[in-house]
Amino acid sequence: MLPAPAVWAGSLLGCVTLIPILIGPIIVGVLVDYGGLSDTQAGVTAGYSAIGSVSAALVCALNMHRLPLRRLAIGGLLLAMIVNVLAALSLDHLSLFYGLRALAALGEGMAYAAVMSSFARYSDSERCYGLFMMLQFGIAGVALWALPTFAPTMSATTLYLGFAGVQLLVLPAAFSLPASAADTAGVSIRGSEWRLLLAVPAVAGLVALCFSEASNIGTDAYLERIAVHTGLSDAQIGRTLGLASILGMPGAFAILFLGGRLGHAAPALIGFAIGSGSLIGILKADSYTTFFLFVCIHSVAWAFVTPYIQSILADLDPGGAVVTAGGIASGLGAGLGPAATGTMVSANNYSGVMTTGLVAFAVAAIAILIAAYGLSGRTTATN
Repeated sequence: MLPAPAVWAGSLLGCVTLIPILIGPIIVGVLVDYGGLSDTQAGVTAGYSAIGSVSAALVCALNMHRLPLRRLAIGGLLLAMIVNVLAALSLDHLSLFYGLRALAALGEGMAYAAVMSSFARYSDSERCYGLFMMLQFGIAGVALWALPTFAPTMSATTLYLGFAGVQLLVLPAAFSLPASAADTAGVSIRGSEWRLLLAVPAVAGLVALCFSEASNIGTDAYLERIAVHTGLSDAQIGRTLGLASILGMPGAFAILFLGGRLGHAAPALIGFAIGSGSLIGILKADSYTTFFLFVCIHSVAWAFVTPYIQSILADLDPGGAVVTAGGIASGLGAGLGPAATGTMVSANNYSGVMTTGLVAFAVAAIAILIAAYGLSGRTTATN
């Protein structure tokens, strides 16, 4: 059975808050080609956005049990909408533009935290996060394929006005969220946010999410370079990277049917094993067909594993504090992965990228086992 309409609405809302991340390469291209920014300035823009996102995740995680989720999402979207309009008009004032990008990401992070927390209270949270991930991969794939076609007619101003317009369209979806983090029947708030976040299982779960993202995003950062080194043409590379994102959707879609039948830790570990195999396959690929195949497997495994890790975090606190803190872990992994893999590249030798990815997967798998053991021990003690 497919998730309830409220989950679809929340997932769509959450995807809109992630659009600046999902189409990051397009944003950089538009800012450089049509916004008058240098490559460095466009990259710094993403850095300021990360500051806003992490700040929102930190503040929300430490107060999640007391926050009104619906109002948090509405307030965050309204803030992001207003700031995106101002950003569209402030491209000539770089310092102001940077500050506005951080504020927009803060608003988007508030709405994202409300969505993630609302899903934590579902008994089948893995299906909620699976649907959310499926929509992310689908929207990213379509956008990365379609937007370059329209880029010549798109200015940086219309880009940010477009962000505001899409946020306005999904604003009604915020009313599908619970009014409060603690007012839903059957949800037990187990303790203060600090105590929950510093517990060993929670720390382990956050480490697992961090290193999983580090492996996946670190590998993604060099897929294009690896493809060039393999001898693929520009058309083959573009086709592979675009289709791989869309073909990642079956990994998340499978969760809607598998659900929690195997628990949450076992599917994550299986996904890590498949993901590790895909990294080895990408490195050894010697043709377009094999490269395309293993990149698609990489995307499927990524889309399959992440919702299960998020569900483990939700199991640790149905009030949503731990899974909201996952936003910090994801952001840290997104920065740590490319930085670590970048130090392992030398003279067109990309084996270090895969070695780093495999080590990160191993750390994530160990952390999953620790989190699952701690969670089962606490459940047994409670019973």
